[in-house]
Amino acid sequence: MKSIVSTLARYMFIFCISTIIIFGGIIFYFMISNYYAASHQAEKAAMGLVKTSLKAEMNRVVDYIDFSKNKARAVAIDSIKSELLEAHNVASHLYETYKDTKNKEELKRLIVEALRFLVHKNNNDYVFALGMNGIQIMSSDNQKLDHVNVLQLTTPDGRAITKEMIELAKSQKEGFLEFISPTPDDTDKYSKKVTYIKYFAPFDWVIGTGQNYNSIKKATQNEVLKRLGQMNNNKDDYFFVGTYEGLVLQGPGKGNNVLHGKNPKSAAIMQDLINLAKSGGGFLNYTVPSIDTSYDPVKKISYCLPVPDWDWYVGSGENLTQIEQILNNKKEDLFEKVIIQISAVCVLFSLLALAVFFFTEKFKRILSDNFDSFESFFRKGTDSPVKIDQSKIAFKEFNQMAVLANKMIDSRESARKDLLKSEITYREIFNSTKEAIGVLDIEKRIFIDINQAFLDFFGLSRMQAIGMSPEEISFNTPPYDNKYASELFTKALLGEAVHFEWMVKDVQGDPFWTDNLARVATIGGKKRLLIVMRDITERKKMQEIMIQTEKMMSVGGLAAGMAHEINNPLGVILQVTQNIIRRTSPKLPGNIPIANECGIDLTNMQNYMEKRGINYYLSNIQDAGTRAATIIKSMLDFSRKSNSAKTLGNVENVIESALSLAANDYDLKKQYDFKKIKIIREYSPLPNFNFTEMEISQVILNLIKNAAQALAEKADRTEIPTITISTSIDKNSIRIEIEDNGPGIPEKNLKRIFEPFYTSKAPGAGSGLGLSVSYFIITHNHGGTIAADSNPGEGTRFTITLPIFTNS
Repeated sequence: MKSIVSTLARYMFIFCISTIIIFGGIIFYFMISNYYAASHQAEKAAMGLVKTSLKAEMNRVVDYIDFSKNKARAVAIDSIKSELLEAHNVASHLYETYKDTKNKEELKRLIVEALRFLVHKNNNDYVFALGMNGIQIMSSDNQKLDHVNVLQLTTPDGRAITKEMIELAKSQKEGFLEFISPTPDDTDKYSKKVTYIKYFAPFDWVIGTGQNYNSIKKATQNEVLKRLGQMNNNKDDYFFVGTYEGLVLQGPGKGNNVLHGKNPKSAAIMQDLINLAKSGGGFLNYTVPSIDTSYDPVKKISYCLPVPDWDWYVGSGENLTQIEQILNNKKEDLFEKVIIQISAVCVLFSLLALAVFFFTEKFKRILSDNFDSFESFFRKGTDSPVKIDQSKIAFKEFNQMAVLANKMIDSRESARKDLLKSEITYREIFNSTKEAIGVLDIEKRIFIDINQAFLDFFGLSRMQAIGMSPEEISFNTPPYDNKYASELFTKALLGEAVHFEWMVKDVQGDPFWTDNLARVATIGGKKRLLIVMRDITERKKMQEIMIQTEKMMSVGGLAAGMAHEINNPLGVILQVTQNIIRRTSPKLPGNIPIANECGIDLTNMQNYMEKRGINYYLSNIQDAGTRAATIIKSMLDFSRKSNSAKTLGNVENVIESALSLAANDYDLKKQYDFKKIKIIREYSPLPNFNFTEMEISQVILNLIKNAAQALAEKADRTEIPTITISTSIDKNSIRIEIEDNGPGIPEKNLKRIFEPFYTSKAPGAGSGLGLSVSYFIITHNHGGTIAADSNPGEGTRFTITLPIFTNS
């Protein structure tokens, strides 16, 4: 038979050398792969940084252009309004001064000339006077139509603008109008104008001033180009601006039309930029000749965006040639490092091969002397379950050791299978339960074992959960704090099965409630604390909803009683107001004999009441009484199921109606003006469905006014007060969200906001019924839900869901 010593030594040497070669090849492969990966990542990161920088710069430029356009329009509107008020004041002053000394025609001519004289600022401002019968008295913009009836004249888009001015003067006395009109000197061209008009009562005129939008736009464009020109201080990286017709307004070639130029390559690049801008903007890679002809062309990347209403494109570029040079230098550095690493590995493997040869030879010398030690080692066995194949044993020295090793493996594997079977059974029971189970080391107070339900409860991985203390998943809010936990822990150690509720938190920090049972159990011969947990968050929420519902029902009786008590005097007010109107009317035959008997002319009295606004006040009393009656009806509906007719409609119209009502709200005490609040509308297409328009409008208006009052109370005035209203559809329900960026609601108040008569406002600032009534309307009358989410300093969001019913 062969010598085991020589054979084993030879095989060991061959194996070690083969291993060195294989692992050396693998290491070299990964080194080279890492080099290419690092090079690619560096190039990707550099380009990503360039694109992000260009995109951010251009977004700021477009934002600046939008800001300039809005600012210019606001300045123009203020200007023409100021000029109109000046013109109106001049006309009023002349009338009051000369009405007793000049006849009407002379006074009219005087006022007309004075209005003509006021057109002095620039050629784009104009003043006009228009009779309420449609006759143009004068116009500094188009004198050909003076003393002509322009009532039937229409704008190019079909608007009867003269009629609109007259109707605006009748209904509101003054206001703004925007329209398209032919230019006075060229009827084939049109310009957009903005006009402010005001009614001039002495002559039944409409006096107005206006300005051409083209001049506003041109001035704004010049200001933008001037600003961008000041920012271009780098010959490689600069802003460029051009028109869709190819004219360069800013940047290289400024003032030239590149599309009509002699350089076809520049024209092609320009056309690509224009097409890119028209499609919404984006990045463009291209090559341009170097300034120095002795160098290669320069690679560039540009990002451009459109300015649609100006037919402009704006953009900025970056020199890619310089970036590629930096990347090439970095790749060279990485390659040098790889060469150094490969050289070091080669030297290391050479030394390792020499070491293997040395130790193999030494092993051959000492193997015979230590054979008895190897046999003893095999008798003790190893943890490996692999048996020795006796048919492959070629050496008589190892035959007996193989027999003994295999017997040892058989015995050990039998015991291991029994233990594994027991462990599998325990694990299946442990992990199959829906309750979360944790095994706690009593001395270290950490979890040493948990089931799958425990991991699902808290969103943890097994690696995160093992070794974690109970305090890390506890919410630690009194009374559920560490002190109370220590008391429960002590009771459990005394042998009691402790049952308790606890507030815990998941891996995201979100709190939820658990019902817990803790007791000491012997596991693996050691005492452990076994904790079984069940999620009762939904049960807790249901309890809160039941309590809230009972509170809402308790206010029903009170609302009904108050409504009945108020209805009686309200009916008297409405009846008396109606009688006053009827008994002062000359149209009622029964009034005339008594009026004649008293020497009263009812027609003159009606004229007096009309001019003094008495009829207007009486009408307001009736309207207020009617609104009060509607509110009382809502209070009655609060105490019983609503009988209000539900009609098919669109909830967006109701939201806009509520916003219109709130727009006129001004609270003198709180010093807030709803018009100073920014309203963001995020509407989704919604189907029509059945709901009570008056009730939903009441809820929306109440939430909007509450948000406005909260914004007025916010201490930080640097942020723009904003209310965001969004709508969406979710399966079979409509979702409405009303969110503000106000001071938010403290958690202690948030849980009680829907309780009747609960308010955190100062005395006299609120009744505490607004949100209670809203809650009743949504949940009781419409079968929906209303909820509030808020954090102090982060604003408040109310979410309303209404089921979609299309049948009455």
